[in-house]
Amino acid sequence: MMIQHSNPAHQATCVLAEGTRQQAIAAAYAAGGGSAAIAAAIKTSEISFYRSVIASCVANGQPYSNFTVALLALCTGGA
Repeated sequence: MMIQHSNPAHQATCVLAEGTRQQAIAAAYAAGGGSAAIAAAIKTSEISFYRSVIASCVANGQPYSNFTVALLALCTGGA
């Protein structure tokens, strides 16, 4: 997911978070270990991604409720 935004600081943070998420997912597949291990690694990377984006939204005065919903879907309680 690429988030495009007019705020350059927020944009840069989101791009970095997305790159980190993609690297973590690629590393999970490369490491193997079965589908449960890969799924857990993907879930962890998704949670980290959304938390990074939310932190950037807060720091840059942007709305973030839609990202909180994603964290709820990932069973984090929205945080």
